[in-house]
Amino acid sequence: MIDYRGKTPEKTDFGIPLITAKVIKGGRIEAPTEFIAVDAYDAWMRRGIPRAGDVVLTTEAPLGEVAQLGSERVALAQRVVTLRGKAGVLNNTFLRYLLQTEAVQSQLAARATGTTVLGIKQSELRKVEIPLPPIDLQRSSATLLANLDDRIALLRETNATLEAIAQALFKSWFVDFDPVRAKSQGLAPSGMDEATATLFPDGFEDSSLGQVPRGWRAPTLAEAFEINPSRGLRKGAEAKYLEMAGVPTAGHCADSISVRAFGSGTKFRNGDTLLARITPCLENGKTAFVDFLVEAEVGWGSTEFIVLRPKAPLPEYLAYLLCRHAPFREFAERSMSGTSGRQRVQNDVLATYRLAVPPAAVAEAFGALVNPLQQAIASNHARAATLGALRDGLLPRLISGQLRLPEAMAEAEEAL
Repeated sequence: MIDYRGKTPEKTDFGIPLITAKVIKGGRIEAPTEFIAVDAYDAWMRRGIPRAGDVVLTTEAPLGEVAQLGSERVALAQRVVTLRGKAGVLNNTFLRYLLQTEAVQSQLAARATGTTVLGIKQSELRKVEIPLPPIDLQRSSATLLANLDDRIALLRETNATLEAIAQALFKSWFVDFDPVRAKSQGLAPSGMDEATATLFPDGFEDSSLGQVPRGWRAPTLAEAFEINPSRGLRKGAEAKYLEMAGVPTAGHCADSISVRAFGSGTKFRNGDTLLARITPCLENGKTAFVDFLVEAEVGWGSTEFIVLRPKAPLPEYLAYLLCRHAPFREFAERSMSGTSGRQRVQNDVLATYRLAVPPAAVAEAFGALVNPLQQAIASNHARAATLGALRDGLLPRLISGQLRLPEAMAEAEEAL
């Protein structure tokens, strides 16, 4: 065990990535944003050098997040310990999955201390009991679960690519006006079929937003979108609920959807976009596109959501793409007011944001391009969730003997 609690390294803008508790999430290590100098590495890492395959565990804020190190040289921050299984006794990858099971997570929570923030001492961490099946079973199980993780990672990468395509289209059509600029120079718009190209003008005109394509409008957000539209949901009625924690900081798909009796909160239906309005959630990028309800179903969630929905003929997904657009987010952040730590976006100010809106034919053509991307992203997300549930359920059954390895492999093969 390598433990760097009680030490704080001097951070730099570049160098060796520093693995902090906040970048270990959901079994993965997100891209680090903090670094230490290369020439300070040996002096800092005197308690032990992490190796590829070592398992990292957060001990506080948050407690119990787990991931496995790759081959890149990294430094460890406070609130992160590194664990390494004894050769021939405990497989590191098996340990990574074991630490994420409910049985181990409940032990971590039970041995933690603290009121505002839960943390576990090294002495208590060493008392956590873990099952140790034969090493061959550990290796085989780890390989099986890692294969499922690889498939999940591929689905997530695919979704990131699909959203990047949608964002690029949004910026090209609605911000940079690339098709119009090309036509104004006597060129054919790049990557666009002739029928779609004919929908765009070949010049610009002045508007309250500045120069926009000829024939387009420059309305305010309140004129082009519904803001917090009325939705019917009877008080006390059971309905799908989304808390702020389930709203992603990247990507449009929400997680951790539950069912609760409606009390007080924002109401939404499929096709709405949810934008976090409170600090630091807005600055962190929390935004979701609602596509987890059935037709006409109304869900509800945190009071700290702003609900946006484009008015016809604008496609529904446009609101989500706009909310991921940096200038729009910056405008929203500038509108925030309130006491420190509880600042919120002001709806009346956000409503004044102006955007370029095309004629119906262009809006419909844009929808025909981005709607399939949104649907593919939602499908991939659901697939990844199914594989994740299978992965999480296999290991406890293997350890307990409820499931034999060949049966587990058959289940995984069918799912893949």
